[in-house]
Amino acid sequence: MKKVILGAVIFSVISGAAFAQKSEITSAKNNYALFELSLQTKATLKKQLEPLNLAKTSIDKAIMNEKTKSLPEAWAYRGLIYSAIAVTDTIDRTNSDAAFKNAQESITEAKKLDKDNKEKTNIANAERNLSIVMQNRGISAFNKKDFKDAYNSFKYIADVMPEDSTYNMYTAMAASSAQLPDEAIKYYNKTITLNKKNAGLYQELSRLYLSKSDTTKALKTIEEGRTQHPENLNLIFDELNIYLNRGQVASQISKIETAISKDPKNKTLHFVAGIAYNANKQADKAEAAYKKALEIDPNYSDAIYNLSILYIDKGNAYITEANKLPTNKSTEAKYNSLKAKFEGELRNALPLLEKARELNPKDLNTLTTLREVYTKLNMMDKAAQMKKAISEL
Repeated sequence: MKKVILGAVIFSVISGAAFAQKSEITSAKNNYALFELSLQTKATLKKQLEPLNLAKTSIDKAIMNEKTKSLPEAWAYRGLIYSAIAVTDTIDRTNSDAAFKNAQESITEAKKLDKDNKEKTNIANAERNLSIVMQNRGISAFNKKDFKDAYNSFKYIADVMPEDSTYNMYTAMAASSAQLPDEAIKYYNKTITLNKKNAGLYQELSRLYLSKSDTTKALKTIEEGRTQHPENLNLIFDELNIYLNRGQVASQISKIETAISKDPKNKTLHFVAGIAYNANKQADKAEAAYKKALEIDPNYSDAIYNLSILYIDKGNAYITEANKLPTNKSTEAKYNSLKAKFEGELRNALPLLEKARELNPKDLNTLTTLREVYTKLNMMDKAAQMKKAISEL
């Protein structure tokens, strides 16, 4: 998030009719105009605050005067002036906080009095100035990992500008980081209503539901996300994991197979099918699915790595069986046969892992697995190279 340049975003005064300008209101307007000029000339903070303080003095007199205290114009300008002080005074937090509060009170009163909406634009500009204050505070708090304060700051903006998807999202993110799941869920839902183009929003919302053990809403969220983003790998994986945890992988396999029949050249669907088959203890089908994904894209690194792990898992099953055999002459042949099968599966995995490393030379999982395979195959020089590569990450 970019740092806000305050001077560029202070909203200008919309002039009212001349007959409505009472002396103190006129003085406040004139000094506010000088403040705007100080922004254009890039004056120092002190020089910017001088006309604002004069404007504040005049407008405070106006709202105490019997002739002007009921004018919506007076309260709208007061909100605008105080909101400008709240934005501009980045040195004195106490002064900024007090100005913020006065601006809020003035905006509320202006809205109450402004029956014909003549001050609508000035009121909106004052509200936006306060949003800038909260934006800056929210960014600062988030960067300092004060997520509760960041949440409160961003929430203010999201509530003032409910149609702004960005600030609804920031509010949700801060709430999630502050361990406020209900608030995070509320604002992620609002964000998704405003912006369905971000697949990550569905994923984050689903995870929040899962953190509350609400798998029904989590799954519904993922399904809605997949409707908008059918090829998003993260959403596909999250959906599969929910079914796996429910013990319903078979029903998910059926859905994946149907999707493949409609889109047989989709490498991602074949890859996900491989994961589902493997989870359902259908290793042969998993192998075929990964190989099909690699037919479509020979450099599909995820499929390459997963296929190598499938071979390693098959090999591990052989060596586990071998290690259970009694240690005597009668089982020696069986042991050697199982060991040979174990090593054979590792050799099947090896070129895949080497290809995976080629594609992702700094992937820790690939390097670690390669080191283990080289070690098991007594390729100690290669194992040492992997150890060195890991240490250099």
